[in-house]
Amino acid sequence: MKVSLLEHYLAQRQALQRFLAARLRDEQIAEDILQEMYLKLERTTVENAIENPTAFLYRVANNLVLDYRKAASRRRVRDHNWSDSQVTLIGKEPVEDIPDADRALDARRRFNQLTEGMKGLPPKCQSVFMACKIQGMTYKEAAAHHGVSVGTVEKHISKALKYLLAYMGSEQNDHD
Repeated sequence: MKVSLLEHYLAQRQALQRFLAARLRDEQIAEDILQEMYLKLERTTVENAIENPTAFLYRVANNLVLDYRKAASRRRVRDHNWSDSQVTLIGKEPVEDIPDADRALDARRRFNQLTEGMKGLPPKCQSVFMACKIQGMTYKEAAAHHGVSVGTVEKHISKALKYLLAYMGSEQNDHD
């Protein structure tokens, strides 16, 4: 009587579970890999007879352990890289980059105050200031965009900054 690979798996399941648990040092992960192994065997058709089905099953289990470890390693590297790009460290302690609610509210209020103050600028000065300071254009890019010289852009920025600093200062005093 010929025994299928799936039947052989079922007969060897407890031994495979012990093998995987010893390799992984985690019963739950061993169970997950056994389940994955079962699904793989269920979907696989073997053309030629396997001389040593027990050795074949242990080889499949070992390969799944290697795949799991590679995936876990890639996950750790990815998570570490993401963490490095998102978290600021002071010494070895992570510091949250998200401002607290009060700081966020204050920043929103100051931005609204700035946009209100910009309405008092002459249109060309306002447009050049927006291009450089809000949209991030270089002075050279803003000059080309507005059809003026870089020196004219510098004058508009200087005028806008002086006006807005005075405006923001007077608004701050009005709120205190």
